[in-house]
Amino acid sequence: MDMKEKKKKENHELVRELHYNKGLSITALANQFKKTERTIYRWLERLDGLKNREDMVKKKKCGRKSRYPPEIFERIIELKEEIPLRSAPMIHRRLKIEYKDSCPCLSTIQKFIRKKGLVSKPREQGQGYIKFQRSKPNDLWQVDIAGPQSVGHLKQLYLIAFIDDCSRFVVSAEYFRTQDAINVLTILKDAIISQGRPNQILADRGSQFWNALGELATRYFKLLNSLDVEPIYARARHPQTKGKIERWFRTVKQMFLVEARPLVKERPKHSLAEFNQKFKEWVEWYNTKKPHNSLPDRMPPNKVYFDVEKRIYRPLKVMINWDKWIHECEQRKVSKYNTISYKAQSFDIPPGHMRAKVDVIEHEDKLEIYYDNKLLIMHPYRVVTKLKERTLITRRIRKNGTISYKGKWYTIDYKLAGKTVEVQETNQGRNLLVYLNDKLIETLIL
Repeated sequence: MDMKEKKKKENHELVRELHYNKGLSITALANQFKKTERTIYRWLERLDGLKNREDMVKKKKCGRKSRYPPEIFERIIELKEEIPLRSAPMIHRRLKIEYKDSCPCLSTIQKFIRKKGLVSKPREQGQGYIKFQRSKPNDLWQVDIAGPQSVGHLKQLYLIAFIDDCSRFVVSAEYFRTQDAINVLTILKDAIISQGRPNQILADRGSQFWNALGELATRYFKLLNSLDVEPIYARARHPQTKGKIERWFRTVKQMFLVEARPLVKERPKHSLAEFNQKFKEWVEWYNTKKPHNSLPDRMPPNKVYFDVEKRIYRPLKVMINWDKWIHECEQRKVSKYNTISYKAQSFDIPPGHMRAKVDVIEHEDKLEIYYDNKLLIMHPYRVVTKLKERTLITRRIRKNGTISYKGKWYTIDYKLAGKTVEVQETNQGRNLLVYLNDKLIETLIL
């Protein structure tokens, strides 16, 4: 073999080593050896005995080693098969805890799940929507109620949440047993104390926000006006107007409830407070860790909510008596003897308010009396109950486990569907006792 052939063979061997072992592309090799890409392909085909370039690409792929140990991908399959509805972000969250130093990125996990055919539900073609978004955080919040959601022995729960329209940051959210307006105001209080007042809040026309007699009849509307926040309302039967919070509710079902329901099932003594604590930790992860596809560079919501320069921040500058808004409030007229009557009991009022109308707020152990939004006096208070002969009313449990009482529906247990129960009001009409075969099975809040 002459020197020319020897040099040529060395070049061929060097090309193969640089391509397969060093990872140099065909274009880079062509530039380095001052040859055409076709010539580089021909050298590699000749040395490896490959029939065509496609075989060469397959050989290169087969020789590439994975960056992650195989047990990580086995763990992905295990987590997905354990709960088929478990999404890639939730699997990524678990793996970051279990494999801190060698956790695959979210896109790698998503590709692996699709490759293995473990996608729980194929994507469907949608009609598309008109997208809108406020340019500044705290310019607009969206509020809504999701439910009922069945969670093991906790039964049916309702999720109430406020979310920022610009950043998708969850300002405040919590699970309750009922969807009463007072629970909405409780969440609103937490949101405003922690993040200040928005310019507007978008709600649907549910009875908690809107009244058939006009929005002025709702406590929600009056509270927002006192806080200098404009309430706006979505079109009737058009949930797409609040699409961001509706989509977030779906994320809660896909990424929180699929994990939380088995946990509640394993722990029969798990309380609603413990359940909400787990949910609070998940919301913190959603706000600070989870990449959001609708935000720039897929950053988490808190990066937009707190880091945007034009962010609106309107903290409360005056003290608000939240008890007056959140607790039940009734009006009484002061008699000429400076007293009021409340639930068959008489209470003294400071002189100077004869014939004035005062607001009475009842707590578990006290009674607060206000005039013109100022506290006049507090009285110790205890509900007086009179012993009466028990009068029972019968109700039949529907298929979904509910009964009707005074125009409202109350959840009992779907397993008792078809059975007849007896109900009785107690505690001055605050509670409803439910009996089955003379055994108390439920105490409901009216």
